[in-house]
Amino acid sequence: MMKALLLLLGTGILGGTSILLAKLAVSTGMTPLSYLFWQSLGAGLVLLVVSALRGDAPSFAPRYLRYYFVAGLVSLALPMGVGYFMVPHLGAALAGIFTAMPPLITYLLSMCIGLEQARLKRMLGLMAGFVGVLFLYLPQLTAPDSTLLVYLLVAAIIPVSLAIGNVYRTADWPAGANPVPLAAGMMLASAVYCLVFEQGRDHLMMPDLAQTGLWGIIAVQVAVAALMYMCHFELQRVAGPVYLSQIGYIMALTTLVGGVALFDEPLRPELLVTLACVVLGTFLVRPGGKKAALARADAD
Repeated sequence: MMKALLLLLGTGILGGTSILLAKLAVSTGMTPLSYLFWQSLGAGLVLLVVSALRGDAPSFAPRYLRYYFVAGLVSLALPMGVGYFMVPHLGAALAGIFTAMPPLITYLLSMCIGLEQARLKRMLGLMAGFVGVLFLYLPQLTAPDSTLLVYLLVAAIIPVSLAIGNVYRTADWPAGANPVPLAAGMMLASAVYCLVFEQGRDHLMMPDLAQTGLWGIIAVQVAVAALMYMCHFELQRVAGPVYLSQIGYIMALTTLVGGVALFDEPLRPELLVTLACVVLGTFLVRPGGKKAALARADAD
């Protein structure tokens, strides 16, 4: 349980940090998908080297390629691409709410395909975390702004795609596969998606060598993403998709704190309510689900 909790906190904090770094990079003129391309390529190569040094390089058999490209699309390229596009319009803090929505969707999807059983305690825990984050952002969501509403509707792609990715990665986890090679393959597949899309638009950006600040942000992002997805896949293996999906709550809080520290956003008292709800939700939603545990055992 402690291992899962530490992985949850670490993955969530690193994920929130990625959103903040993306806002910094996009503010310099970098296009969101170009930034995601360099992030995915760099982190994928780092994880590839780590896997090779461990003597566990990713397999390129068709079974694995399918896993990489499906996971790369629904877990990374699509939701993060949309998220990075939305950050300049919604702001890092408001965009954070969409990372808090996947847990309930993930739980419902997991029940539909038999990975999880309906449990009142876990449902209450997930709802507690979501209500906490919703309470934090409710004043902004109810603002009468039609333009904001359009952005919010587009951004709804994020939690749906993340939830599908959470369930898919467990349901289709190749038997005997280890987390790091799978993470490397997913990151590199995401880079391929971004490259094809940006090249098709003729918008792939290669930062100028003189842009040391931007290269610094990309370098930090690569390190953050590599470490994040190492933790992410290990958390998926040991705790299952529903527990893992709670990283969205931690990401939302991280973007809020980062917004205060980096972008001078006001610190609102609602944070205390949100923090209490997230702590309660994390306590109630323990790693598990008998069928999810059996699926993880098959992967060991």
